[in-house]
Amino acid sequence: MENTEDDVFKQAPVIVDCDVLEAAKENIQPLASGRRVTTLSAILQTPHAQRDVQLLAARKRFRTNIQIALEDEDDDPLEAYSRFVQWTLENYPQGQSAESGLLELLEEATRVLKDNREGRWKGTSMYLKLWVLYASYVEKPTIIYKFLLANDIGTDHALLYEEYAAALERAGRRSEADAAYLLGIARQAFPLDRLVAKHGEFQKRMMTAATMPLQRAPNAPPRRTALGVTSSSSAAVPLFVSNSQAPSSSSQSDAHGSRPGPRLGTNARLQIFVDPSGAESADGTDSVTPYPDIGTRKSRVKENIPEVSKAAGSTLKQAGRTRRIASGLNSGAIAPKIVPFRDPGPDMDIEAKVVMAPPPVPMSRQKGAVPKTPTRTSAIIPFHDVPDGGGIPSTPQFTPFRDEPEINTSAATIAPEAVMKPKTVGGGPVIESEAEALRKDPLKNYSTEECPRDD
Repeated sequence: MENTEDDVFKQAPVIVDCDVLEAAKENIQPLASGRRVTTLSAILQTPHAQRDVQLLAARKRFRTNIQIALEDEDDDPLEAYSRFVQWTLENYPQGQSAESGLLELLEEATRVLKDNREGRWKGTSMYLKLWVLYASYVEKPTIIYKFLLANDIGTDHALLYEEYAAALERAGRRSEADAAYLLGIARQAFPLDRLVAKHGEFQKRMMTAATMPLQRAPNAPPRRTALGVTSSSSAAVPLFVSNSQAPSSSSQSDAHGSRPGPRLGTNARLQIFVDPSGAESADGTDSVTPYPDIGTRKSRVKENIPEVSKAAGSTLKQAGRTRRIASGLNSGAIAPKIVPFRDPGPDMDIEAKVVMAPPPVPMSRQKGAVPKTPTRTSAIIPFHDVPDGGGIPSTPQFTPFRDEPEINTSAATIAPEAVMKPKTVGGGPVIESEAEALRKDPLKNYSTEECPRDD
């Protein structure tokens, strides 16, 4: 058995749950450089409350590092901003949002470092990449690239001309895109070989787009052919073929090996089937049919006509009487008649009086009747009038209504203007977020002289 020593510095492999990534893949923005699976798994598996606390603490640390780098002459603020941007891209998979604040961070980094230390960072590729990333989140990236060219930012790198030409090509401005490539080649931008190769690919795409025929839309309606011309034949064929032309067409089809028969035009008439009559149908009706005569209409609808008979001497059937008699026979005795009620006389016996006793008189109609006292379980307490001089009855306290004193509306306190503002109707100013404003106008924090115009 081999004796192996465990390496205490060796970390165990991290097991990533791919189901978590699969469930949240629609909320993850892809990056050209890719994303680390371990970082994504750790972010998505952390509860929201705990994740927010951790991200807030990390953002404070990055802000502190940037502040120290800007104040220290020996430190590198570009490196601090680049790490902050890279951390934001990795820890906020959804990209630009209100939580990440990526667009505001990119605008701040590019603006602060533009004139920092007398424009020391303008010629670096790292600073140019921040501008390129910033241009990918705005509506009109060509404005940013014109700003870079006007302020001599990253003009020695081929990345500036490649991205500028790509943005112009997406906007359909091909001649300006070609001019951007030629400008970079003329300035000997580094790396020059890659820029020349990109320009050659661009020219091939333009030549292919110029020589490519216009393709028909898949859902476009078919083109209508001329009248009298079929789609299967190049020669003109009349729409209605006469009988004299039918044998010739059939002979031609036999010679070419196709199926025989006359070839009709597109709108040829249909042959109508006609039943045989007269002598032609006599041969087909030789067999004897089981119903030679179907009778008259009166005999066919006899089930729907009642039979007529004399009413004299006939007995009408009564369904109700028949049922009563049948039920009486079944019970063994005929059902008795209804006995009307009669008031008892003085000569009737006591039992009859008890049986035929009248209904009791209600308590409300009896004279001198005293109502019963309600029991303790009853919630209803009867009201008794208090005799004169008996004192005031015990009733719950009642607060009378009094009119409020008049308030002078002119002396009322008016809310300050910052709290209540009149609502604008129509095309009034609309308050939007900082990110939305930067997306529409990425150079809004610069002076008018520094901002170029995008044609």
